[in-house]
Amino acid sequence: MVSTVPSQNNSASRVDAITYTLLYRCWQAGAGFISILLIASHLKPVQQGFYYAFANLIALQSFLDLGLYLVVSVCASHEWSLLRLSSSGHIEGDTDARSRLVSLGRFLFKWYGTAAVIFWIAASLIGLHFFEHQQAPGINWRIPWLLHVGFSSALLWLTPFLSLLEGCDQYASASRFRLIQSAVSLLVFWFAVVGGATLWSIALMSGVSVLAILVYLQRGRWAFFSVFYAAPESAVLSWRHELLPMQWRLAVQGLFTYLSFPLYTTLTFWYDGPVEGGRIGMTLQIFSAVQSLATVLIATRAPGLAVAVATGDRDRLHADWPRATMRALMLMVLLLCVLIPAVALAQKYAVHLGQRVMPVPAFIAFGIATLLALLVQCMAIYMRAHKQERLTPVGALSGLMYGAAAWAVVRGSGPMGIALTHLIITALVTFPLTWLIFRACRREWYSAPTSNARSQSR
Repeated sequence: MVSTVPSQNNSASRVDAITYTLLYRCWQAGAGFISILLIASHLKPVQQGFYYAFANLIALQSFLDLGLYLVVSVCASHEWSLLRLSSSGHIEGDTDARSRLVSLGRFLFKWYGTAAVIFWIAASLIGLHFFEHQQAPGINWRIPWLLHVGFSSALLWLTPFLSLLEGCDQYASASRFRLIQSAVSLLVFWFAVVGGATLWSIALMSGVSVLAILVYLQRGRWAFFSVFYAAPESAVLSWRHELLPMQWRLAVQGLFTYLSFPLYTTLTFWYDGPVEGGRIGMTLQIFSAVQSLATVLIATRAPGLAVAVATGDRDRLHADWPRATMRALMLMVLLLCVLIPAVALAQKYAVHLGQRVMPVPAFIAFGIATLLALLVQCMAIYMRAHKQERLTPVGALSGLMYGAAAWAVVRGSGPMGIALTHLIITALVTFPLTWLIFRACRREWYSAPTSNARSQSR
């Protein structure tokens, strides 16, 4: 008889998953600041522009992923409730559940395999045309770009492997791996930048990430994936009826998200050159790191908020969420109070690093917008704890407005115009609409007895 993994290890696994996820988020935020300092101190301004343009063009892969990776874990988890791992690492349990999981995995491998090939060809050609437009003599970007695209395509193809593992109750192992992968790849990147590898550093980082995933899957994970070689035995999962209803909402938000931060850097690079593109790219990376660090304080509370909703514990929900939100906001304000004066002093006294980011007024405008964006994210976490996704229209409208404004102001107003329009749209559209939806949801869920609120989460 085949033995299975002891069920008493489940709670320890969940604790490990939360711990590694928290460490991963903190590491990402802290490592982002280190990368910014190294890029500013070891890359020339033109090279900095190419670096951030590389990153933003690679983000085009969201147009092929279409939010599917966020749906995978949820769907796999439902099937895994009737399955388990044997002592040898193979999947066993209910036949129909295993068959549906296999059909999900095979669909994902085909989807991402096709997406990776399309992305590899399209991104390579788009990048070659885009960067040729700048005619930057002395910048060796062609081979690093093509290598980076190739490795990024491989990472896109490998996406469902980790998502399936996370959905099949192996989140702790996957989270630990993501932390190690990020640490190793970034350490390689940092040493390469300091060693003078310039744009080759980006290709090295993505190549190490691919190698790390392959090693992780090869060492003890092939038994898990062996069942996916054969066709489903019986029941199959329907993409149209079971994945698409959730996927299209996430896809819309993801696609329109590209029309804000990534598009800003890309357009500035195209119209104003790599130096200005690098300045806005670094500025936006700083605020992304700040927001990621502040979000840790509420994102790690999300599982507990979901449990409170599921059990009808209204008091816990309405005590924990405001407390976590306030802590995140206080951390964000503290970081902004340090960063803004530091940038102002650096630019006033012509410190080298201060010239690598946007002017202080634009920096302040993006800082206020990021603070409002954090509030939007906190409200989204509250609503998603109820298994509700209500912000798709807001994301689509805001994305369209961010994109249209960027196209309109880059050529005439440059980075300052982008910063002001981004703040105006965030303050007058994104935040107010999110707040109205948030208030409406609270009235809908909690104007009735607690039992009704509990039913909303099911």
